[in-house]
Amino acid sequence: MKLFQKILIANRGEIAVRIIQTAKNLGIRTVAVYAADDAASLHVSLADEAVLLEGVQLRETYLNKEKIIEAAQNAGAQAIHPGYGFLSENAEFAAKVEQAELIFIGATPEQIGLMGEKTQAIAFVKELRIPVIPGKTGSVSDILGCSSELEFPLLVKASGGGGGKGMEIVYQPEQLPLALEQAQRQALQYFGNDGLFVEKFLPKARHIEVQILGDGQGHAVHLFERECSIQRRYQKLIEEAPAQALSQTTKEKLYQSALRIARATKYRGAGTIEFLVDEQENFYFLEMNTRLQVEHPVTEYITGVDLVEWQFKIASGQEFSLSQQNLTAKGHAVELRICAEDPLCDFRPASGTVGELVVPELCRWDSFLQSGMPLSSSYDSLIGKLIVGAETREQALSDMQQAVKNLFIQGIKTNQEFLLELLCQDDFRQNKICTRWAEERLPESIQRIQNKQLGESALEVLAGYLLHHFYRSSHASNPWNAQGYWRMHSVFNIALEGEWHEVQVHPKGDMILVDWKGASYALKIGQFTGAKLEFQLNEKDIVIFISEEKEQTCLQWEGRQLRLWSNQVLNHVRLNKDAGKTTQVKTNQVVAGLFGKVIDVLVKPGDVLRKGQNLLIIESMKSEFTIQSPADAVVKHIHVTKGHLVQDKELLVDLES
Repeated sequence: MKLFQKILIANRGEIAVRIIQTAKNLGIRTVAVYAADDAASLHVSLADEAVLLEGVQLRETYLNKEKIIEAAQNAGAQAIHPGYGFLSENAEFAAKVEQAELIFIGATPEQIGLMGEKTQAIAFVKELRIPVIPGKTGSVSDILGCSSELEFPLLVKASGGGGGKGMEIVYQPEQLPLALEQAQRQALQYFGNDGLFVEKFLPKARHIEVQILGDGQGHAVHLFERECSIQRRYQKLIEEAPAQALSQTTKEKLYQSALRIARATKYRGAGTIEFLVDEQENFYFLEMNTRLQVEHPVTEYITGVDLVEWQFKIASGQEFSLSQQNLTAKGHAVELRICAEDPLCDFRPASGTVGELVVPELCRWDSFLQSGMPLSSSYDSLIGKLIVGAETREQALSDMQQAVKNLFIQGIKTNQEFLLELLCQDDFRQNKICTRWAEERLPESIQRIQNKQLGESALEVLAGYLLHHFYRSSHASNPWNAQGYWRMHSVFNIALEGEWHEVQVHPKGDMILVDWKGASYALKIGQFTGAKLEFQLNEKDIVIFISEEKEQTCLQWEGRQLRLWSNQVLNHVRLNKDAGKTTQVKTNQVVAGLFGKVIDVLVKPGDVLRKGQNLLIIESMKSEFTIQSPADAVVKHIHVTKGHLVQDKELLVDLES
């Protein structure tokens, strides 16, 4: 049976790009759908056709089942690929696709309905004699009614959700009512299903998942396992394949449990069975994802299997020719989730417009970014995935450190430096991790980033700044260059993150001698490629990325973003007209420090506030942020209401003392 001629992708972002790439390799034409705020996304540019989903709310665009199916029919597509997230695990959508005589590239509606709802899935898996975590399900009142029977700490979860939404650790019985209330609100908001359940919390567990493929007739294979234990707020940060801290005996038990589920459901397509494994290697079924996973690239690396290609083959009815004995795992792969967020400001989502994009060599970069595109607050903060593979875990981690240092996304604040900090920690390199590892070390990890001293490495940054401003051929109009600036002894005063440095330079043969803090260094000019600068300092190879901001230069060095300026650079000249003025923090106004949507206003005019009291909640990139009062005050005026779309630096609340 032949593959499809044309498919529609009911998704956006990097997964839509990923599906398009395999479709093109197979000669399948693609139809993209997009909301207006995604018009500049790469998936729209790469697809053979693109259909605008009119509307501003998700329910009008990517969650509108009827509109997407109609778009597929009008375009003459034979099938719909749901990607992951959005409608990918919506049984009703899968059924509607099939009712429209289109093919749903994924699990059957019945399989999605059974395994996508956690309480049903757990009950089904228990019948297969696969271990599950002890817990209770029901309404809020049901769970509270049996709280005396529960073992604390426990985890509150949304029955129909994932991605950490509606999840809360509860350590004491008195904390349970509030946690259930918050989880129920989030579950209803994100999944349209306010069902909850609670289960025993395993503080030192690893998150291990097994990738499966099934033909829908009862035949299935596993493609080994992935380690997904590095998480923050239940969102995965770093994924690896294979997992190296488990015995082969435990791995085989996990494989057989996953296959038992796949065969019992006669599973169709790609899916993932997720487990928690404790310190004694006891394992428990966690959930099944009836779709492709964000972290699927690491499995593709170690197996050489294109999972999207097999999704196409299975959905089109081609022969299922994969056999377990012919599948092998070779090497080691690591994936980092690159997000538009600021770790030093409580991981608040970052806004901006993408400038130059530089992707490191010898790695895989799955992303939807294009130069010139603005980021929307309507979606999560994931903007790309960096994937590296090597023969060993040690080499893969070493290569990944270099890759994350050499990834440059101009105009967008990312979590690169935070991920690099995690990669370098001894416990991580020695594989002494669990699902709480990153969370428990978060304060000290952030503190290390804040306290990181450049030391002698500061000269690498200063040298890059000087090369950028006084040597690039594109700056030939600069009067310093016209006068042969580098041919004379020169002294520069440069502010690096507010600290002044004096640097002396003078030529010597084919290099420049740099004097700094009483020592001399040999600077050898290398290559200028857009924002990327390559040079040598005392024979050490340096790579730095440069971009210009108002009255300063932004420089990325080893994943870290730094700001520099000097009065010897014409557009950086700063007059002392503001000297003597004192800086005051305003406490009579509350201004948004991010962009997003107001989902709740917790105060009203006339309310008397204490410093730190919650004022309102803003949702940005699928995360919630609580805005607090900066001082003891009285609410004078509230400028926003529930549902209001907030811009960065927008005035939210007026206060008076």
